Amino acid sequence: MDHLLAGTEIRLTYLQDRRALDRIDWPDVFDHLIDAGAPPNRCQWSDLDALTHVVLATDRSTGRYLGLLGLVKRETAEDSFLSIDAAMARPGDDGALLRAMLAHVLARIVCLDGKPVGVVTSRHERALAPLVRSVGLAIAGAMLHPPENPAVIPFATAVLARRIGQGATVLDLRAVTETGLLRDLRRLHRARPEVQRLRAVVPPVTESPATSGGATRRPRTATRTGRSG
Repeated sequence: MDHLLAGTEIRLTYLQDRRALDRIDWPDVFDHLIDAGAPPNRCQWSDLDALTHVVLATDRSTGRYLGLLGLVKRETAEDSFLSIDAAMARPGDDGALLRAMLAHVLARIVCLDGKPVGVVTSRHERALAPLVRSVGLAIAGAMLHPPENPAVIPFATAVLARRIGQGATVLDLRAVTETGLLRDLRRLHRARPEVQRLRAVVPPVTESPATSGGATRRPRTATRTGRSG
């Protein structure tokens, strides 16, 4: 089901099914985003076919793409986590659209697959560290590496970052409950299910068939004298 960002005409479409992901027209997506002012060099990724979770933002009125966010589910012997491998959005909103898209895709993943251990920026998307940090700071109980305060380094998160981060920014979600995580993510993206606009169906007006005059005459009633009147 598609969702709409509150107070906007921006539709968010979450895709996870492999067949749906294969049907994405990537050249069309990039053409729309570049036309909207997104930097062309942001479309250089090694393997878009490897994406396992994608959210697309489109203008509800025109159908043109406004943003994309692609994540890959990765696993180690100990952890299952998400790597942000593709991100691109129209400029001019101070990153608000990408923040809403990341919160939305995380909420959908938690609902469908359960909570991941964490989220990392890929080696190709180090510039997304501010995005991960802004979302992480809005989630109660989440930890970041590198931390906001370099003088205080959470040891457990640093160990996780060593295993999965490879020097990238890591959002550690292990200490966050699913209920609390969903609450904070929904507050961030403020999206609601899209209700399809239905056209009112007016039943056709049919005329009753013409009847003869005799068929419509009221029957005579008998009078007290026994005569029909």
